[in-house]
Amino acid sequence: MSDSWQQGVEALLQKSRISFLATQGRDGPETSMAPYALHRGLILLHLSGLARHTANIEQHPQIGLMICTAESESHSPLALARLSLQGDVRRVPDEQLATARSAYLKHIPEAEQLFSFADFHLFEFTPAVINWVGGFGKARKISQQQWQQLSGGVALPGD
Repeated sequence: MSDSWQQGVEALLQKSRISFLATQGRDGPETSMAPYALHRGLILLHLSGLARHTANIEQHPQIGLMICTAESESHSPLALARLSLQGDVRRVPDEQLATARSAYLKHIPEAEQLFSFADFHLFEFTPAVINWVGGFGKARKISQQQWQQLSGGVALPGD
């Protein structure tokens, strides 16, 4: 892909392993940090059942997710490249768990021990609305077809 915005999305997805999760809590919106991995156009999140965001997801599966360039990489916070996504999240079905777990650990190998904890579960987020901001004044909506091309073809660290 030759468009600079597409290269920016690919670069962000290759470098980043952290997302910011927005859920609907009992008293209003809540945010938290969650490592993520891409798998077949979905975003995998490994979350503890003890965390408030997991309880929120079980009540309201519609979430927001942001993937952002680290601040140290830019002189201005206005210039930070970022993806803002909205959609639904659910637990990975048992029949897909082994494949999804392998994909997650390929991207976040440090999480392997957490898979032995009974309270941790793997979730899959299906983005419905995807917005890219490549810096100040460089925003665009990404279609589902474009997202599938970008997220399915990204070589993640370790690939």
